[in-house]
Amino acid sequence: MKWRALSIKVLSGAALVALLAWFAYANSGQSVDIDLGLFTLRGVSLPVLVYGSVVVGMLLMVAVSLRNDLRTQQALDRYDKIAADVLRDINEEGAEKEEVLEETGDKT
Repeated sequence: MKWRALSIKVLSGAALVALLAWFAYANSGQSVDIDLGLFTLRGVSLPVLVYGSVVVGMLLMVAVSLRNDLRTQQALDRYDKIAADVLRDINEEGAEKEEVLEETGDKT
């Protein structure tokens, strides 16, 4: 990776972390009540709620997409096996053709 691209990524990451830190600091005095139906969480800090929601959302997306990811991986493994079989067959046919050419003495 080139130095310029790396420095842009590092600076972008640092700016994002600074923005998130500013959000947490600016809203640290804010608290909210969360009604979950069966019970209510009172006095939850707003930054904790926002960042916690992001983390829970990411974990749910991983859980939901895991089945499809495994199916895709299995399909790719099957295709790799088929491709290996086809290449093996091609190599075997090429070896048989070379043996026939050697036996007949034909150099074409």
